[in-house]
Amino acid sequence: MDDHIGEFVKRIQALEMQIEQEFQQRRQQLQADFEHRKVRFEAEVLAQQRRFKEGVLKYVLTADWRHVLSVPFIYPVLLPMVLLDVFVTLYQWVCFPLYRMPRVKRSDYFVFDRTHLAYLNVLEKINCAYCSYGNGLIAYAREVVGLTEKFWCPIKHARRVMQAHPHYSGFVDYGDAQNYRDQLEQLRQQLQQIKPNAVLSQPGQLPSVGLTKVGAMKTFQTLAELAACVGQDVATTEWVEITQQQVNQFAEATGDHQWIHVDVERAKQGPFGAPIAHGFLTLSLLPQFFDKTVEVSETRMGVNYGLNKVRFMAPVPVGSRLRGHLHLHSATPIEGGLQVQWNVTIEREGSDKPVCVAESLARLYT
Repeated sequence: MDDHIGEFVKRIQALEMQIEQEFQQRRQQLQADFEHRKVRFEAEVLAQQRRFKEGVLKYVLTADWRHVLSVPFIYPVLLPMVLLDVFVTLYQWVCFPLYRMPRVKRSDYFVFDRTHLAYLNVLEKINCAYCSYGNGLIAYAREVVGLTEKFWCPIKHARRVMQAHPHYSGFVDYGDAQNYRDQLEQLRQQLQQIKPNAVLSQPGQLPSVGLTKVGAMKTFQTLAELAACVGQDVATTEWVEITQQQVNQFAEATGDHQWIHVDVERAKQGPFGAPIAHGFLTLSLLPQFFDKTVEVSETRMGVNYGLNKVRFMAPVPVGSRLRGHLHLHSATPIEGGLQVQWNVTIEREGSDKPVCVAESLARLYT
């Protein structure tokens, strides 16, 4: 891929992440809690939503005749959609292992969360589920076909392609025969480096081969090099296991001896089914996350400048493994150095929901 195009792709991905962060903030404002893919709204929000619910009978009787006329043409499309779903799934499950390619994780493309909205009646929820299935299916099929094209024919078209799949930007230019021959095998090897039973979880991206190791520490020679990464996901840390000994030691250091943390037997009968780490213990992992993952060679020291916002989104049972995703939000020049804001998301292995999100400020001095 051309270096300039690669930079553009990185910027687009960074913008997409910023958009998702804005969406997450909006969800929090609406007091929606996402747990194990189920949405739970606060009671006052649900009460407000129910005020706008329209009964099924009124909904049917007041329907526009044009909408009623279209019904026989809408729902029969479900049959070919289901057939497409079946054949695309069968195709990738049979063929991708033969190509030694990772399979696409189907469930990531189908989101049915509108049923939790109290202002929708039964028919509206059915319509929403229908649309969600159709759009999810197209996105799912697009990713499977995109990977197939990357394996068999990674060549850009002579004309502009509308809404090209995420892999397209890495294809060889139209008419560039030499690079096509040189890069075809390289692109295939890139796909085949993943274990045959691995599953793709993000469209357009290959999963990491290992869960416990980061490729390498991110080393920057100067503060300017670090500042150039503003708006990007800079690094993902190694996994860190939370032990009962750590929890007990943290309780001694802070004086927080609440039974949900230190009384193992009682905690097993408690709301979490096991002792859990203190929220501030989770937060205290930030220094080691940065120390082991990001280095700026020219700095003589760095100091913790504080936190803008911290949220503990889910409990951390003892024995969990955690890791941090480090996003460089901003870099502001100060006297003698640079002030940076890192947006850190801490995830627990095996869970879809972050356990902690934090805006961390640091000052780096040369």
